[in-house]
Amino acid sequence: MMEKRKTFFLAILTTGYFSYVFAEITFKDMECDYYIDMAYQEKRVCSIRVSPICASNNITYPNSCVLCFVKLATNFNVKIKHSGKCKP
Repeated sequence: MMEKRKTFFLAILTTGYFSYVFAEITFKDMECDYYIDMAYQEKRVCSIRVSPICASNNITYPNSCVLCFVKLATNFNVKIKHSGKCKP
């Protein structure tokens, strides 16, 4: 019985590892329509709320507002890699 459990967990770990290694990285896009408004762009003010977002350029932005301004500045070439800080 114990040997079957070991084999089962080894199979699960191996499958997860190879799924991670060979998985295609997909980036999420974020709507920034609210920030496109020219009146709002002139202010360029974001809240101090911290909710880190790791972007496709591997830079951690403090929140979605800052990321949207970066997207506007880079002609929408930056996407969300994952929420949280980027890993080195």
